[in-house]
Amino acid sequence: MVRRFVLIIVLSAAVFSLLWSALAAPRVLPRLRVAPGFGLQDSVGQTVSSDSLRGQTLLITFGPAHCEDPCREWSERVANAVPVQATDERVQLLWIVAEPVNVEELAQLEASLVPAAVPWRVLGSQDAQQLERILDGFRAPRSLSASGSSVDPILVIVDPTGIVRAEYRVPPQRTTLAADMAALEREIRESRSLRRYLYEAAHLFFTCNVGGT
Repeated sequence: MVRRFVLIIVLSAAVFSLLWSALAAPRVLPRLRVAPGFGLQDSVGQTVSSDSLRGQTLLITFGPAHCEDPCREWSERVANAVPVQATDERVQLLWIVAEPVNVEELAQLEASLVPAAVPWRVLGSQDAQQLERILDGFRAPRSLSASGSSVDPILVIVDPTGIVRAEYRVPPQRTTLAADMAALEREIRESRSLRRYLYEAAHLFFTCNVGGT
């Protein structure tokens, strides 16, 4: 009886494995955590909230109000990595200033950033505490020096539901970022069909193998 039960389990596992392979188990970006909410000003003084950006994929990076050479180099590498087929109807490229800043400074910074496939939107606030909460929520790395604290380069992908799906601590190659965004778009599109169960299984498999998030 026990031998028969074991045989059934083994055969079931084999069948499941074959079915999984036949249906092409989807590649997923992990669901890392919920992105922090925010309400920041843009370069024309309009308030942009995380809620108003729902439904779009967000590429978010952080930097100083006054962009010097290392900052410009980072913005250029990020801009060059954004897939050329991206459109601002589906993707928003956000630069969140990590220090208190006024609207005029936001506009100057936005004009100085290297153009990307979708326009940069520079967001900021004069509220230092709010900025700290946002940086902490995104787990943006920071360095301490004699002149104070500065944010280290990081690029974050947030999906249309507000979940952080990827982080890059070094500038991603265009092919890498394009492949990750394509995988996310495919998941969003195919999760409306029966394949959503495959995606949920893939996420469950990932979570179990990394010990949860």
